[in-house]
Amino acid sequence: MFKSPIEYLKEFIQDLIKDFANMAFDWIGMFMLKPTDFSKYPKIDVLYDFVSQLASSLCIVFVAWSLLMTMINHMANIQSRSVIEIVCRAMFAFVLSASAPWFLDKVLLKLNNAIVKYFLDKGLDTKTLEKFIVMKDTAAMSLILMAAVIVVLFVLLGMQYIQRLGEYIVLLVTSPIAAHSVITENFDIWGVWWRESVSVIFSQAFQVALLWLVLNLLTGTEKLSDYMFAIALMVIILKGPKYIRQFLYSSGSGKTLVGAVGSTSKMAVYKFAASKIPGK
Repeated sequence: MFKSPIEYLKEFIQDLIKDFANMAFDWIGMFMLKPTDFSKYPKIDVLYDFVSQLASSLCIVFVAWSLLMTMINHMANIQSRSVIEIVCRAMFAFVLSASAPWFLDKVLLKLNNAIVKYFLDKGLDTKTLEKFIVMKDTAAMSLILMAAVIVVLFVLLGMQYIQRLGEYIVLLVTSPIAAHSVITENFDIWGVWWRESVSVIFSQAFQVALLWLVLNLLTGTEKLSDYMFAIALMVIILKGPKYIRQFLYSSGSGKTLVGAVGSTSKMAVYKFAASKIPGK
């Protein structure tokens, strides 16, 4: 039997959908639909050790520079930080440097993994995702095109999670530098590092929860309007990390909450260290 050009085009698009869907689902299944585990990347320790040694050297430079600027400001009768504050900040920096990787891996990451596992146990897997792109031979061309768009979004989601892996490794490795930067006044990047860590880690929990909701809303449908709704929600899922960052960097509750954690811990260590210095 002869086929019309439209039928050949439909078959071609369906073959592309299957190929790209298999690639996307492999990525998503490997990086997103599993609790995050970095124990299979042992070489990270080597890089971390190098950066940690570099950060320790920078700490000496930061302290020396801060003390020098304090002496210069005092001689010029300019209000500046005290020597005690600089010493306390240096002590606090070493505490942060030692505890930040542990806190990322043992607290934040475990909390994220617990949330992810909860939704995975509810039946979220790649077989569930396949329901978006399994099309009947008699499906309308418009539905096939919508399925193709959804597969592209799945590919982008898989690529986003490969990027998330790299971002987490960078944050883990650079944690000593971020910690020692609290010694300085103009190079303190701890607040930025802390917010980025929270947004990168919990982006998985946020997106998995939303993806589970989308799949449960749209499973088994063949309406064009439902597919368009699925595309809209997939775009929101892709923007999930951006939304978390906007919340954490906003002037509202997110910034206050994250900033309060850092400020409270800093003040507690400063006061404790100052109380142990003779004459204080």
